[in-house]
Amino acid sequence: MKRWVSILLTSAIIAVSKTAIAVPGVDPLSVAKQDNEEQITQEIQVAFPDFAVVSLKSGDTVTGNFIDLNELSLIISFRDYVAGIPLAEIESIEFKDKVLIPMNENVICQQTNNSCRRVPLAKNQDQEPTILKDIPFANLSLFRGSKTALLTIPEQSKEEEEDNTNEFSDKDIHIINTLEMEESGEVINLTLTSAER
Repeated sequence: MKRWVSILLTSAIIAVSKTAIAVPGVDPLSVAKQDNEEQITQEIQVAFPDFAVVSLKSGDTVTGNFIDLNELSLIISFRDYVAGIPLAEIESIEFKDKVLIPMNENVICQQTNNSCRRVPLAKNQDQEPTILKDIPFANLSLFRGSKTALLTIPEQSKEEEEDNTNEFSDKDIHIINTLEMEESGEVINLTLTSAER
């Protein structure tokens, strides 16, 4: 009898394990909505010009050559002195001087070479800039010591496209003119100018 009960239980377990089990609380429509949300973003390549004018929340201004930017601080140098400025102290950064332009969207520039050429920023300032607001800082994929980065942005709505004449294309590099920090330090506003590679 025990053997017969054991066989019945084993066959029941095998039968149940082949049956699809529904996951409670997961709405198939919400999964479809998540897929749509993931598809309405665009990744573009951005470039940081060489010189930074940093406006601090204290009212002071600091200037220097742009070295690096990460989730904690902006690193600049001036007359062989390197300084890290915590993002929490920064109100805005204005970029000036020359900018490294990568030859294609697969190149991340750190210095002038065969794939990255340095051009004056003024050469690319003859068009109306594009303003991106409320972009999470985490959407800016920075590579240590690089002058270019990847930025994930939401696709523009039709109304925003009418307001902004610039379209984002992989054929262009998008130069950061200004970067404003929101109070939390987790959200930024960017002003971009597009330039041909």
